[in-house]
Amino acid sequence: MATGAARAAEAGFGYGRAAVGRGALAGCIGLARGELWTHRARSGDLEVRVRSGSVWLTREGEPADVVLDAGASYRGGSGLWVVEALDSAELSVSSKAVDSMPPPALADSTPSILSRRWLVLLALLAVYLIWGSTYLAMSIALESFTPFVMGGIRFTIAGAVMYAALRLRGTPAPTRKEWSAAARTGLLLLAGGNGLVAVGQQWVSSSVAAVVVATMPLWAALFASAQGQRPSRLEWIGLLVGFGGAALLHAGGDLTAGHAGALVILLAPVCWALGSMWSRRLPLPAGPMATAAQMVSGGIAMATLAVIRGEPLAIAPSGRSVLALIYLAVFGSIVAFTAYGYLLRNTRPAIATSYAYVNPLVAIILGVVVGGELVGAMTWSAAAVIVAGVVILSIAKNRAAPAPAASR
Repeated sequence: MATGAARAAEAGFGYGRAAVGRGALAGCIGLARGELWTHRARSGDLEVRVRSGSVWLTREGEPADVVLDAGASYRGGSGLWVVEALDSAELSVSSKAVDSMPPPALADSTPSILSRRWLVLLALLAVYLIWGSTYLAMSIALESFTPFVMGGIRFTIAGAVMYAALRLRGTPAPTRKEWSAAARTGLLLLAGGNGLVAVGQQWVSSSVAAVVVATMPLWAALFASAQGQRPSRLEWIGLLVGFGGAALLHAGGDLTAGHAGALVILLAPVCWALGSMWSRRLPLPAGPMATAAQMVSGGIAMATLAVIRGEPLAIAPSGRSVLALIYLAVFGSIVAFTAYGYLLRNTRPAIATSYAYVNPLVAIILGVVVGGELVGAMTWSAAAVIVAGVVILSIAKNRAAPAPAASR
């Protein structure tokens, strides 16, 4: 899929408004999340400064990649430069033939490559295990709490803690427009995505819930095609395989065995996919503040829905339900989202989003071993087919990504 940034890179750089010359290069570039900007510097020194968002940067001849957040800059010399936006980002680029310019170097506070690899590994384990375990934790919490009461408590507290911590660190408060964007996306992602999972888990096991949610990348690709991003043949194969797995799960009867209302869980990944796509278009706060604002907004929305639905508060919740809710708020929300944000800032997006393949398997194993759930052959088969479809779709997207092109 050719992006605006890649097409601009082929013509020069930026969005057709950058000035390109022999001795100087200057311009402003806007990148959507996942878009690339490339440039081959033939002489002189190049400086990339991140005005907003965060980017991953690699330069030909430099062994270590760099992740730059808003306000950071990187200077280097000739060779192919590749910049990928980890969030929606705005860059300023300039080229100056200044002999006294220092060679490119990472800041002294940057961890060594070895320690960074350990941090990435720990963050991956956190995202894999914690998010994979949240389905079982939700089942336990639902023993005493109703779906939207549970979600309202979880996300309001987690979001408020994250917001307070970020403000103490000097992160700017969201603007009114950013709060509005966070409220809209939080409604879809949390009240719709997470809330409907909780509603469905009143009748289906945590294992089945995890398998259903695993279809989210398939819905996202389907919505992208509806917006004009035509899928390739391999992407269509991935979609057909993945949704075939969802049909297999439904045919097995696991979704309707307890109550027809369990089918509402099928809408959860749809809401997640729509919320994720909308998040790329709306002016959300930069970095982790976007997550904090979405959790606060989504938590308030879920609490409001609990009142509208007449959900009662738990008068005497069991100890295990309270512990499960604390686990969801602290680990499932704060720790896991922090780890995921670290992965987005320090690894390629393909690595950061690999949890989509792992979480369903972790959830099924924990449901069987810890929760004592009975998982039939049809559920295992459906999980394998859905994960296979998501993997095929991911491979197809990587093949369709524009190859780096040197600017002329």
